[in-house]
Amino acid sequence: MVKFIGKRLAYAVLTLFLITTATFFLVAGAPGDPIAAKVGQMPEQAQQIIRQKYGLDQPVVKRYTTYMKNLLTTGDFGESIIYTGQSANDIIKNNTLVSAKIGLLGLLFQTTIGICLGMVAALNRGKPVDHVIRVLVVLAICVPSFVFASVLQYFLAFKWKLVPVFGWGQMKHYILPVAAYAIGGIASYTKYMRSSTLSVIGEDYIITAKAKGCTKKRVVRKHVLRNAMLPIITMIGPSLAGIFAGSFILERMFAIPGLGFYYVKAVSDNDYTMVIGLTIFFAILFVGSLIAVDILYGIVDPRIRVAKGKK
Repeated sequence: MVKFIGKRLAYAVLTLFLITTATFFLVAGAPGDPIAAKVGQMPEQAQQIIRQKYGLDQPVVKRYTTYMKNLLTTGDFGESIIYTGQSANDIIKNNTLVSAKIGLLGLLFQTTIGICLGMVAALNRGKPVDHVIRVLVVLAICVPSFVFASVLQYFLAFKWKLVPVFGWGQMKHYILPVAAYAIGGIASYTKYMRSSTLSVIGEDYIITAKAKGCTKKRVVRKHVLRNAMLPIITMIGPSLAGIFAGSFILERMFAIPGLGFYYVKAVSDNDYTMVIGLTIFFAILFVGSLIAVDILYGIVDPRIRVAKGKK
């Protein structure tokens, strides 16, 4: 198990290095002046001072080595060009919890409702309830989350006045963004849970359990559910990382001051240090979640750990 985890950590370090390097050079080579929004109509001399402050007067390779040195020695993602006196670390520290609240609530609804609907559809294969669920799943997967958000805003907030259109700070502000965030995920979890359950139902050990006289509820609870959950475990890892990076548009639509809101603003303002810092942070979350899923998957099904260890 130690060797298994060690390999995964080595791959993670290499992946993060490549992501950081690629992101830095892509952002550095992007068109547009990264300090244009900040300097405005300042004199040329003042603009030059600001460029020197952020190292923009240096060759891109030197800027890269300096950035990597600071990142590896201090963990500093860099100072924001637009938000004077604040670094990407400050934005992450102050706003991560906001995105986490929305994302975790959405993920909770996604997994709970999706698993239940997937099981119901699979256990009633070919029946009307199965057909209804499958149609709804296709519609939910095809329609983007921001469309659901617009529909929810129009009916629940604008027309029926049940909740605020946007805002943050009270429990009622959670309803629309969580619902819009969760709908697509519910459809995905339902789809995969249905497929996984149907695959497990046809296994020999399920037939054997039924032949031994096990009740349907016991078979589903003891055998079907546990084995059908394996693909869902794989999905939960990226979903955990996605609670921070998967709601960019929704946070802008509902004026939620989360990481997605600041990331979109950083891109529009050419705040390249913020873009690089947040991208690296999201990459760390995503890679870390994949490692956690790999380890958890190996614990649940040791055959996977053994197979991967031989490679």
